[in-house]
Amino acid sequence: MRKMLQAAAVLVVCGSTSAFAATVVGPVCNPAAKVISTTYVSCTGGSHNALDVGGVACGDPLYAPLVGVYTYKLYGGCVNTCNGDTCNGGAGNYFVVTGANGWDFRLLHINTDANSTTKTCDRCLLGRVGGTGSATTPHVHMDNRQYGTRKTAWYLNAGTTCGSSASCGNVLGQPTL
Repeated sequence: MRKMLQAAAVLVVCGSTSAFAATVVGPVCNPAAKVISTTYVSCTGGSHNALDVGGVACGDPLYAPLVGVYTYKLYGGCVNTCNGDTCNGGAGNYFVVTGANGWDFRLLHINTDANSTTKTCDRCLLGRVGGTGSATTPHVHMDNRQYGTRKTAWYLNAGTTCGSSASCGNVLGQPTL
């Protein structure tokens, strides 16, 4: 009985009931990949509390950036493009990894291909760099949210700024999941 209780306690601790810090590495295996945008506030009052990874060609392979096994849920239906449209409220085709306590991690503006499905994997091929949604140039938008509010500590605490290398293997931050 004691061993059963210990096993149950381990299941609760190791389940998704507590938020934790994950690690994000560059999602594009191209030495030219870099951070092209971080936190800013526009003249109209809008803000961009996220990382945009670009400097690569539309159609370059896009890999799952979270280190470890995670479930990436695809929200698709948009026509692949490199110049933007209004599909999915401006997000375009995108993936969401859902964590605990209202946390999630999102990748937006993806061009889909045969690899683009909801899947559980570690650094697998998700699709292609694209410009779907309100993108003005091919890039991957990555953000970490809690209850829908974008947070910036996940990349600011890692020292990631505009111009940082975003090629695969380079750590970009530690989002909460």
